[in-house]
Amino acid sequence: MRVGTLFGIAITIDVSWIFIFALIAWSLADPAGPLHRADLSAVARLWLGILGSLLFFASVLLHELAHSLVAKSRGIKVLGIRLFIFGGVSQFDAESSDAPGEAWISVVGPLTSLVLGAVFAGLSFAVGPGSGFGALMGYLAFVNVVLAAFNIIPAYPLDGGRVLHSVLWRLGGDRERATEISLRIGRTFASIIVVLGIVEAVAYNVGGGLWTTFIGWFLLQAGSAEAARVALVRGVRGHVAGELAVAPELLVPADATVARAAQTMQVFHVHAVPVVLGERIIGVVREDALTALDPQTREGTYATAVMTRVDDLPSIAAKAPADDALAQLVGNPARALALHDEAGNVTGVITADSVVAWLARANAAGAGPRPVATSAA
Repeated sequence: MRVGTLFGIAITIDVSWIFIFALIAWSLADPAGPLHRADLSAVARLWLGILGSLLFFASVLLHELAHSLVAKSRGIKVLGIRLFIFGGVSQFDAESSDAPGEAWISVVGPLTSLVLGAVFAGLSFAVGPGSGFGALMGYLAFVNVVLAAFNIIPAYPLDGGRVLHSVLWRLGGDRERATEISLRIGRTFASIIVVLGIVEAVAYNVGGGLWTTFIGWFLLQAGSAEAARVALVRGVRGHVAGELAVAPELLVPADATVARAAQTMQVFHVHAVPVVLGERIIGVVREDALTALDPQTREGTYATAVMTRVDDLPSIAAKAPADDALAQLVGNPARALALHDEAGNVTGVITADSVVAWLARANAAGAGPRPVATSAA
């Protein structure tokens, strides 16, 4: 759900974020919660709980906004900021081209949280930590310091994992080797978090232990996803974007119904198909655009009515490096790229499915990507 923009950066909130918002508000309003020392009525606790949850929301947003603004200052396009159950993530269309840039983009988030912690601590002392508002400010100071400390853990996708990667990259001069080492270290830390969570759950705190275990599991999954992405980038290196285009048999004509487009997706196990008018590609129909249509409506609706126009897709030259196409595809809301020739004419479309299909063909031909080591060191 998109909630607005800041400095031209789109802000979206995942449904899972509502759970954290409600949990923080409830814990602050609880008489036994962080504000228990303040003499407050139930109504006052409720309003302070809602305020505290909103300020926590703002703290995470400022943390991510710092990442995004530094990235923009270094010429990297920011696709948006997404807030979800584990915090937030800034989405870029490309990675930093140098190690110092990656380090600054990564470390500015925890630094922002530390500054916010200091500001909230100052407000707490200014109004008195024994008052309700002062206790809330003290709680937010503590939370922001914890947020900074947690994010500096050297485990991808946390900021500390990215800082570690930039340091290894700068020292060794080899970006790919730095990626391998940082992924190993990240998986080690994530595994330790999982073990600690299990011990905590068994020994004395079931709820807290399960939450810690869940966080460790999330970091393990994120590390595996990053390893897969790096392996894919290696696999396409040396190839051009045009090789990743959707196969001709997946094209559907402009007079095809939504039902036919859906059938094509089902038969070929893909999530998007290009639409053509004659030999000219005019758009892409995505699976998520069909979910709201019942079978009868699909039979009577043309694919062109639900497609994303090709002019609205990000584009890339067919002769551009294939890894540049992957960088644009990752985090792209349209989940598709238009290919164009030297004259600017659209010659094809790249989707996540077409990249996977290309990879399968490359593997079958014995030219698949070299795997990235991801096991714990």
